[in-house]
Amino acid sequence: MKKLLFLTIVTLVSFSLNATNKAKAEPEIKSEVSVESVMTLHGLVIDHVTNETLPGAIVTVDGETVYTDLDGNFILKNVKPGKVKLTVSMISYADQMIEIDSKEVSKINIKLKQI
Repeated sequence: MKKLLFLTIVTLVSFSLNATNKAKAEPEIKSEVSVESVMTLHGLVIDHVTNETLPGAIVTVDGETVYTDLDGNFILKNVKPGKVKLTVSMISYADQMIEIDSKEVSKINIKLKQI
């Protein structure tokens, strides 16, 4: 029984040392995003006819989705600089897709039409 316990402990220590050596040998990969490589996009979603703000509208850019607040405002962080496609949707309104250049536009007003 003592031999089995000893072999188990030796094996565990060996695996532990091997894993530690592999971790030291492999280069560390850093996936940091530079501050200059992302933009912030602010906007307002309103009704096309009444100009009332639309709370709860869904705004999506590059897979990032946010909802408009009670005043129809939204903020999208981490938007890639350059041309991006912004999609806005809400129940009983026609979806709208807009292509913008996030380097040139940081604030946008979007008017949705009721279906």
